[in-house]
Amino acid sequence: MWWDYPLFAALTIVGFVAIAYFLVYWLSSDDWHAHPIIFTLLTAILGFNLLMHQMRWFTLPLVRRPCPILPPPGYKVAVVTTFVAGAESLAMLEDTLSALVAMRYPHDTWVLDEADADSVKDLCRRLGAHHFSRRGLARYQAASGPFASETKYGNYNTWLTELGYERYDIVSAFDPDHVPRRNFLTAILGYFTDPHVGYVQAPQAYYNQRASFIARGAAEQTYSYSSSMQMADFAVGYTILMGCHTTHRSSALRQVGGFAQHHADDLLLTIYYRMAGWRGVYLPEILARGLTPVDWHGYLRQQRRWAGAVLDVKFRSYPRIAGKLPLRERLIGYVHGLYSVQGLTPPLGMLLLMCMLLTGSVPAGLDVSILPRLGALGAALALAGAYRQRFFLDRRREWGFHWRAMVLEWARWPAMLAAFLDVVSGGRAGFTITRKVRADPEGFILLAPHGLAAVLLSLTWVVGMMRGLVTSPMLHVATAAVVIASLGLIATEHLPFPEPYDRCLLKDEPEASLDARTRQRG
Repeated sequence: MWWDYPLFAALTIVGFVAIAYFLVYWLSSDDWHAHPIIFTLLTAILGFNLLMHQMRWFTLPLVRRPCPILPPPGYKVAVVTTFVAGAESLAMLEDTLSALVAMRYPHDTWVLDEADADSVKDLCRRLGAHHFSRRGLARYQAASGPFASETKYGNYNTWLTELGYERYDIVSAFDPDHVPRRNFLTAILGYFTDPHVGYVQAPQAYYNQRASFIARGAAEQTYSYSSSMQMADFAVGYTILMGCHTTHRSSALRQVGGFAQHHADDLLLTIYYRMAGWRGVYLPEILARGLTPVDWHGYLRQQRRWAGAVLDVKFRSYPRIAGKLPLRERLIGYVHGLYSVQGLTPPLGMLLLMCMLLTGSVPAGLDVSILPRLGALGAALALAGAYRQRFFLDRRREWGFHWRAMVLEWARWPAMLAAFLDVVSGGRAGFTITRKVRADPEGFILLAPHGLAAVLLSLTWVVGMMRGLVTSPMLHVATAAVVIASLGLIATEHLPFPEPYDRCLLKDEPEASLDARTRQRG
């Protein structure tokens, strides 16, 4: 809209004024000399978070949507999903498979079944899908490489080598929990009329986000990325793959060696496509919805796996191949890894808080006089966040104050720290899929890290007060807030959480669910 530009300019000015108002106060103090280490570290944490916010803010003028293109007839299309018995339910696969088969545009539907189960074969026959398994094929059960056993990329690469490359022009790969709308293929295939397009990506969205506050918070964390950030990436020619459902040109996929040999295969495959000169299209329209974790075990393990895989790509794989990319894309690739690093700021902040409690070395700027400036800065950032929601893809469901995402941001810092330590120590966490069926939890996943944080902060708080070192009211407020937040999170582990997959939630999806269920009943 024409009014977006003056409104964006006005909000940018408001933001700059609020940031300047805060920084002038913060940087004009004498704390550089009185508390050089603590003040420098606090400034670095604050500056990094402001920088990340501003970088995301200034991507908004770049957002672009591709023009719709009708698909031509004649493409040989395969729609493919995987299945792992025990981690994914047959009922979930049945609903997904029904919707995959029912999509408009002629196509074959395949299930890549690791267990080669008779129940999956029967389901495929009943719904009109094809079944494939690499079980018993020793050459495709390698310890590592493109056909590594017990990996999604190994499963796909086996099918592609045996069948996919030769039979199909287009391959649309789906996670088994992602249920598409009937127009999924007709909305996407037209972009392949451009011979330079190697892949098309649609947003990752969820149909079970109402199942629990964790599910809703996990969904809220994706709204901004799936809308303005991905649209800006597309505008600068760097569309990022997301493994939930991506459509590939078979010849492009074959040229880059198939699915990348990494647990972050989608991110690494994006880089391989760009190195080979293939473009990607991001279509900001919700064409399919899947499952997000509904409990703490599922969510935190997923976050650790995702963060560890992304950091492993950025720290190990990317430096070796970045030189083959143009300079602009090289810089964009490095910036994309900063979000995972941002998850380390909460534990760093707590360490600084404990140092101030034990030493009494508190910057003079941390007193009540900072509150008006913090309030102005917070209000400006909140206005910017509210405007960003104008670009959300499903504003009816996604608009609002995302307090659940804030809770999850705090809850996940131990997972982010563990992922960082995994990569720095030279280890690589084994791949575990996000379970779509309930499993008995192994202990309390929040108790140890957040309980330890609460205990250590409480002890340092008491010691600091006994020594007469804690005189700043702001220090008391900050410590109490962290302790209460940590204990509150621990208390939520006792809440009853639902099953990740629930057909009743799928039925609430107006088109995808009706198509799947109608076909099944018929």
